[in-house]
Amino acid sequence: MKITMKYISIIILVFVLLQSCEVLDIEPNDKIPGEEAITDLTGLQAAVSGAYDQLQSVGFAEDAIIFGDLAADNWIHVGSKKEYREVDNHEILPSNAYVEGIWASCYDGINRVNNVLAQLPDLKEIPQETIDEHKGELLFIRALNYFTLVKFFDGVPLRVTPTESASEEELNMPRASAEDTYALIIEDLMMAEGLLPETSNPSFAGKFAAKAMLARVYLYYSKIEPHWQEAEQYARDVIENGGYELIAGDEFATLYDEESVASEIIFQVDFYNDDDQNAIADWVRHDGRLEVEAWETKARENSIYFEYDASDYRRDATLYENGGSYYCNKYTDTGNGKDNVILFRLADMYLILAEALNEQGYVVDGEAFQYLNEIRQRANVPIYYSFDLPSQEDFREAVILERRLEFAFEGHRFFDLRRTGLIAPELGDGSSLETNDWLFPIPQSEIDTNEEMVQNGNY
Repeated sequence: MKITMKYISIIILVFVLLQSCEVLDIEPNDKIPGEEAITDLTGLQAAVSGAYDQLQSVGFAEDAIIFGDLAADNWIHVGSKKEYREVDNHEILPSNAYVEGIWASCYDGINRVNNVLAQLPDLKEIPQETIDEHKGELLFIRALNYFTLVKFFDGVPLRVTPTESASEEELNMPRASAEDTYALIIEDLMMAEGLLPETSNPSFAGKFAAKAMLARVYLYYSKIEPHWQEAEQYARDVIENGGYELIAGDEFATLYDEESVASEIIFQVDFYNDDDQNAIADWVRHDGRLEVEAWETKARENSIYFEYDASDYRRDATLYENGGSYYCNKYTDTGNGKDNVILFRLADMYLILAEALNEQGYVVDGEAFQYLNEIRQRANVPIYYSFDLPSQEDFREAVILERRLEFAFEGHRFFDLRRTGLIAPELGDGSSLETNDWLFPIPQSEIDTNEEMVQNGNY
């Protein structure tokens, strides 16, 4: 029997989507085979743990984070990974294995969620309150994966039922529009918000984690059509009702300690199980396997280090110098790989609220200034007044700069520039990314296996 490369690729893809992993203290079930499906609370908890476990994958917790800064002006590639070099040079090939890893990881997570969601109606012996809480967690995780996909690739196939085979019927699915992708994300998050409890443990999804993601989703969606009021609503809700607090500026570095229980963290990917490791520190530090340095361009004329005021508490917590070069200081555990990855924290809500208020109408020394200045005061740098930022455009650019300083190396910079229309003047160089509307390419493996798939732009 002749097996074509297409079907070999399909088999590999399904294996990736249905593989099992371990997390927490119970064995997760991310593949639920028919009559051996979830039958009790222990099985349900294991399956939900499997969904969380996907967030610790290399594609999601390492490469997706690094590429958000490497494709922008916070990092340059200095190592041996050609795939990283492609991202740095803005000449990304559809065959880039790390871009494919982001895609495959997200759909792996989506399929884990869909497998468990499909089983929930049959769990009659588990209290409905418990089922609802876990359903909320699952919907949050699915939304998080689709949000990652739409940031990198724009609209994608929307899979809301389990992928259980390599049949063409299941694998051939057209791309949804970006609008429809955002609609699914918002639907999942709104449902999750209503199901999730409030929680003080940032390693698990809670009600305010869903609200925080809604604030950011509406911020990004506003590139397509304005949703500033919704972004304002959810960011304000988290600030005023979530019970979170900005940590003191001189304690900023403690946000990134493995043992941190900082009241500012809303949701993070926590690498605390001995079997789970995060190699991100290896790629970004001089004492690791080193792939990136903190320069804006290969000419090494400027580093983000020089964008901070000397008094800024964030500077030395974010970067360090060694041998005349600059490196990330937020991920430090090159030995054990236990660095957590913070996805949502309170400072983001302050800056989202400041931006959303300004986009609805510039007000001289108005409320938007208050929220922007809260972050600057915490950082120990001078606050802004209207004579510093006399227009809506000036304020907009100040917020984007503040986001760069506050969230450097947390995976936001490229997408902040893209959604605000600043990416071309900041990074434009005639590259493949520019000619493709600053979207990453759909992986070639997906093009080869999904007959309905359409590539981005001119890739």
